[in-house]
Amino acid sequence: MAHTLPQVCLASSANVGAGTLVTLAGSVVSSDRLDTGGRAPVDIAFDSLLVVTQLAVAASSNWHPQHGLILSASAVAAAEDYFRSILTLCVSVCSYCEDRVRPLETRMEHVFSGSVDGAVRGMLDLESLSSRDNVISWTKKVTGQDLSKSVSLDTTMREFERACHIRHSAVHAGGYVSTRAASILGVAPGSWISFSSPTAIHEFVSVVASTIRAYNQSLFSGLLGRWIDESFLSGVWAEDRVAFGSLWRAFRSEKDIESDRIAGGKVIRQSAYNAYRAVRPLIVSRMASR
Repeated sequence: MAHTLPQVCLASSANVGAGTLVTLAGSVVSSDRLDTGGRAPVDIAFDSLLVVTQLAVAASSNWHPQHGLILSASAVAAAEDYFRSILTLCVSVCSYCEDRVRPLETRMEHVFSGSVDGAVRGMLDLESLSSRDNVISWTKKVTGQDLSKSVSLDTTMREFERACHIRHSAVHAGGYVSTRAASILGVAPGSWISFSSPTAIHEFVSVVASTIRAYNQSLFSGLLGRWIDESFLSGVWAEDRVAFGSLWRAFRSEKDIESDRIAGGKVIRQSAYNAYRAVRPLIVSRMASR
């Protein structure tokens, strides 16, 4: 027998008609990514993390633990986007990476479109990059680098792994900590994630930002080292300018460069040419030893 129950337990009686999300999608979807301005993935990620901290500050006077759960998810999302973006860009600027991804599978839509970037990004979008193991695995598939051999970076990545498990608990279980997550976080199973203040989000973001910065530097150093070992560079700026400049721009952080400039720091990172001059002795030495 059907019963007509009063809406005493419903939060709202607002109607959502058919096609609501179709209309919404039409208003929020763009063919191009907005507000990137040709900047490197690392700066796009830093901007996203800055917004997370700004939102935490804005909500501080009326803070609720739910704010923390939502913002922790946004912080990890910024990292996942960074990993996908920089690995896709590596294929564009490095022929060695391009050769490595040729045997990998992607969706047919990108084959028909002829977009290499779309094919790589589409492939990576099928994978979760919110765990240390997956990031390391896909980095090796695309670039050949085994990041687990870097002790300092691996330590940072393990902290990121813990952040991802906090995010997983926040997104998928309302903050409930499963047995597996508990063993990684070092807490009791059945605990609950509760960001009691904006300060906790700032600490969470600092872990994510440190991971991105360390990964960015390690990946750039690894690719440049391979270029030097494989004699991709000649040691002559006029001949190497285009290739080296593309690599440098893929990884540079204009935010860090500006901070260095204001602080009166070294100029090595302030232009592709200055960076090239710093590594040119290594290139020349490698060329002489061949």
